[in-house]
Amino acid sequence: MANLFDEEQGKYLRLNALKYLEKPPEVQREDDPFITNGSLAITYILVETVEQYQAGQGLKFQPSYVHQVFRSTNEIYGYKDLKITIHVTALGLKPYIQISYSEQTEDADDLIESFNKVYEAGFLSNEEQFIKVLEEEQNQQPLGELIEEYGDFKIYKCQMATTNGFVQFKPFLQAFLLVLIDGVQYPGDENEWVYLILYHKRQFVGLTTVYKFNISWNQQRHRLSQMLFLPQYQRKGHGSRMLRTVYKLGLEDEKCLQITLEDPSEDFQVMRDITDSKILYEHFKDIIPNQIINSVQDIVDIPKDKLFEIMKKTKLHAYQIKRAYSIYLYAFINKKSSKLMTDFAKFLLREHQKPYIRKKNILVRFEDGTSMDPKQLHLLELKEREDRNIIAEESLGDEFCLFELIATKLRKDKII
Repeated sequence: MANLFDEEQGKYLRLNALKYLEKPPEVQREDDPFITNGSLAITYILVETVEQYQAGQGLKFQPSYVHQVFRSTNEIYGYKDLKITIHVTALGLKPYIQISYSEQTEDADDLIESFNKVYEAGFLSNEEQFIKVLEEEQNQQPLGELIEEYGDFKIYKCQMATTNGFVQFKPFLQAFLLVLIDGVQYPGDENEWVYLILYHKRQFVGLTTVYKFNISWNQQRHRLSQMLFLPQYQRKGHGSRMLRTVYKLGLEDEKCLQITLEDPSEDFQVMRDITDSKILYEHFKDIIPNQIINSVQDIVDIPKDKLFEIMKKTKLHAYQIKRAYSIYLYAFINKKSSKLMTDFAKFLLREHQKPYIRKKNILVRFEDGTSMDPKQLHLLELKEREDRNIIAEESLGDEFCLFELIATKLRKDKII
């Protein structure tokens, strides 16, 4: 395996992200004033009261992914000086759309048709309707069952079949998924979907969806599918709070056998690693290193009996538990030793391989009924293992950068 570390300096790869100054994007293209950057032309404003609306106040943010609404380039064609303001009621998420522009071409994009796709349940078309809805919501409370509360923030649990009014509310909720999550897939209507909605007092803040897979007649696997927060509430600790709430629901559910996540982004993986590392510290502090690791003999995996105990108590997947444990190994390892860090990299590669090990007696079956003999299968497995090693080695640098970021956070929080 190639040496991933500088032998002369004997230093490990550190997270030192460089920020480049770039020219800020423009709302309209210089070469064509009728082509508009949709993300910059659209402004969402969450409004709680009529007084707040009339004073021009509210929580303002711009959408991240309008290519899922308009053109794939994130652009809107055919309008000069285009400005789209979408006022949204903070509790029920009812939208009031205002569109203004100075000129329009004959072949301009049909904005109303595009918004009809976003808001399947319709949207408000005049100010009088919007004010009436705001007044009605003053006497309403968030839907669902209150299951978690911290400060002025509350998390409500909703399901299609058991939460009154949620069927009508869901289309407006989905509209936020479309402009805040790239490549979003809407949750289905099955009652196995659980919606955890975060409010600040009576204002929508974020959403998490969980699907309960039926493994058998009395066992389920909970999979966290989506999590989003409005831009002003991101990186404020709400993701970790929401993740712990998902874990809590799984632990309280006797049918839940395991809690998993669906294809997490890098940012989410970091938050998840920090949360899981803290959980490991809170409940299994005895297995975490407490002094500098100077020998390869101290780079060891979690004992199997302890791993099974942690899996049973937390309902987390074995891979994620081992990952959290590896972060602690990384935090305490002597990083000035290039050899020791390379041995640690090999340790991580071995752990990477384990999920892919196959039983020797499995044969590859083809459509014509023939099969691959064990010798051919062995050669194929060696080739696949080599390919996976190459990919894993290439990603180790980025992995150590993430580990360093997480370890820094754990030190800041006085966990280590």
